Amino acid sequence: MQKPSKALAAIKKSIAKEFVKTKARIVREKKRKKSSILEKGYLLERIERELRETIRELYALDRVLPLRLDEPPGHVPADISVPCFDIAKIVAESPTAVAGALAKAILIGSGTLIAAAEAAGPFVNISLSRGESFGEVLAAVELAKERYGRSAAYHGEVALIDYSHPNIAKPIGVGHLRSTIIGESLARIYEAVGFSVIRDNYLGDWGTQFGKLMYAYERWGRDAEIKKDPVVELKNLYVRFHEEAKKNPLIEDEARALAQKLEVGDKRLGKLWLKFRDWSIKDYARVYALLRVSFDIMGGESFVIDRIPAVLADAKERGLARTDPETGAMVVENLDGLPSFLLQKKDDATLYMSRDLAMIRFRVELFSLARILYVVGDEQTLHFRQLFALAEKLGYLKDTKPEHIAFGLLFLGGKKMSTRRGTLVELDELIEESVEKAKEIMTEKSAALRGRELLRAAEIIGIGAVIYNDLRQSRTTNISFSWEKMLNFETGSAAYLQYTAVRIASILGKVDGRRRLPKNPQFEYPIEFELAKKIAFFPRAIERAQEENAPHYIALYLEELAQIFNSFYQSISVQKTEDDNLKNSRLALIRAVRIVIENGLALLNICVPKKM
Repeated sequence: MQKPSKALAAIKKSIAKEFVKTKARIVREKKRKKSSILEKGYLLERIERELRETIRELYALDRVLPLRLDEPPGHVPADISVPCFDIAKIVAESPTAVAGALAKAILIGSGTLIAAAEAAGPFVNISLSRGESFGEVLAAVELAKERYGRSAAYHGEVALIDYSHPNIAKPIGVGHLRSTIIGESLARIYEAVGFSVIRDNYLGDWGTQFGKLMYAYERWGRDAEIKKDPVVELKNLYVRFHEEAKKNPLIEDEARALAQKLEVGDKRLGKLWLKFRDWSIKDYARVYALLRVSFDIMGGESFVIDRIPAVLADAKERGLARTDPETGAMVVENLDGLPSFLLQKKDDATLYMSRDLAMIRFRVELFSLARILYVVGDEQTLHFRQLFALAEKLGYLKDTKPEHIAFGLLFLGGKKMSTRRGTLVELDELIEESVEKAKEIMTEKSAALRGRELLRAAEIIGIGAVIYNDLRQSRTTNISFSWEKMLNFETGSAAYLQYTAVRIASILGKVDGRRRLPKNPQFEYPIEFELAKKIAFFPRAIERAQEENAPHYIALYLEELAQIFNSFYQSISVQKTEDDNLKNSRLALIRAVRIVIENGLALLNICVPKKM
């Protein structure tokens, strides 16, 4: 490989600074003293510790036990359900027998938090003391506020999340929306459980497609038009190339020759490539600002070009790759039963696989990663299985756990987007449409909002609608846009949750919501205890979302919480409550609901407007 062009060298130097800066931040974060958000831990954490100790003593065990506290089904009159299947395997008894023994042991040793425990088949159903336990829940929210739900469980561990990664010289399309939205939410969720998180936008800035673009630019590009809207015009040129290639397939060979020249360091093409890259990043910054997304590193495939020869040589020396004598390409075969794949073309051009392999090695060595998440569509599942298998065989992963965070397709009007076919919908256009529709709805619903206040609320609601429409559904499903559902103020939308939080703020504003939580909070009705119990499970929703890399668990939790609150709101008037202690207890309760909704939405990267 020849010496890279000055343009490529300049980009590599700039990106290297981002890596160095990020490395310094990670070192500082690792040195910080580990601290729990609450000294005693959340209510469910304390109960879980007590139950682990009870089981350990009951069966004379000396190991950490698999134990989780679940919310029981609605028809079960209890606050916590403890499944005993995993414990039963360890102690070699039936789950039903373990549940019976544990229920008795809990009753004997229960303190002020647990009021009752009853075995129900392989489960233990626990009822909490109404005053003490739920008073602690509200006190925890009051103390932690915007940090309620967070923990330090993974303090000192580092996770790198690779997401968004658009291809330069093309606008950010809706096709990159899911990666951006899911990746940003996972970054926030991983931070919430204590990880030091690296947000890495691995740009598609290298490969044969740039030969095609350069061919089109030099043949049909008009500088006057390109200067008006560079990235859109570059996209149009790319589309035109594919249209012309249908008529004259020979231009594909000319484009490949240009890509090869770029790869080996052609100065003229390097300058042109740098121009494409700069234009693109400036355009991306505008769109990312709308979504409140920023990255520690905005590198790209070009960054590892000079590291590829080493990994190719490594793969050959270890007998994991060979040069095919017939084609001249470097191929990997018989790797863990996976289909064969190329590491290098016959003309020595690099591929996604070789570039990804060099980057995974570099990232792991630099950051000592515990996790590395690739937020990429499920059509790339085989690629990542092959990448991880080869990286493991080469010893590049060390103690790092790599994961492909796959997601389904996004459809507009029943159609998938494609740049080649010219059917790409640009992300900023989608956001603008959502904001405009939110503005129309707000104008009809609220006469009090006008001018800048209306525009700001519409922006928050419109962008929130786009994000939430994705995150409330399992990431593995294909999703489509329905404006009616996305901007529904009644249920199942960001607008519904935002409106619930704003409604609570309005109540607190009318009744002096700053009143303190009483030392002995009291409630009258079951729905009040149901609300407090739901708030107690918020940290568990965060844990599950992180463990399964599934932000939709937080969305579903928030909808359930909002539904309980709105039932409470329909049946109980906080403002008309006469008893002072009861009124203050209810104010603390709805204040906690608002905090949890806002905290949960923040993990999904959604804001709440002041008014709606």
